[in-house]
Amino acid sequence: MSVGPDSDHKPKGRLGRLAGAVTGRVVETVGPDAVIDHVDVNRLLDRVDVDHLLDRVGVDELLDRVDIDRLLDRVDINHLLDRVDVNTLLDRVDVDRLMDRVDVNRLLARVDFDAALENVDLEAAVRRAGVPEIVAESTGRVAGSALDLARRQIVGLDVVLDRIVNRLFGRDSAQQPLGPAKLIEERAT
Repeated sequence: MSVGPDSDHKPKGRLGRLAGAVTGRVVETVGPDAVIDHVDVNRLLDRVDVDHLLDRVGVDELLDRVDIDRLLDRVDINHLLDRVDVNTLLDRVDVDRLMDRVDVNRLLARVDFDAALENVDLEAAVRRAGVPEIVAESTGRVAGSALDLARRQIVGLDVVLDRIVNRLFGRDSAQQPLGPAKLIEERAT
């Protein structure tokens, strides 16, 4: 039973008065260290309401007293990073916002394209892209167009020359055959 002014259990009557009178002298006579040596600290801590104790702590005042640099010097960064779930961290990253901060020109300026292309099989890439077929088709079209143009020019020249020759020799162009006889026969069949 605890005795004192803050105690919930005050002895009553003569015994209480006697205990109150003796308590002061006992505290003066017996040193506090002797009393503390007999205290069962574990049993005392079992009786402490930690939540109530923490409610009484001024967290802001406590944090103001913490030396952040000293605290960070004691943190094992590798151990901390081992505990980070990278996938969860990446899920929280706003990729669009991150890309807005990237200087693409500066990034490309740092790329060594010669080194990057060293191991690339360009011939296989060109074949896979179908470039030979595109070139062959385009070349064929260009050659065909050039031939068609030349043919038209020759046909036009032939028509002009035919008219000139017919005038020189006094021939009637309406009397001229439409083409070689064998070719006209094949067309008719």
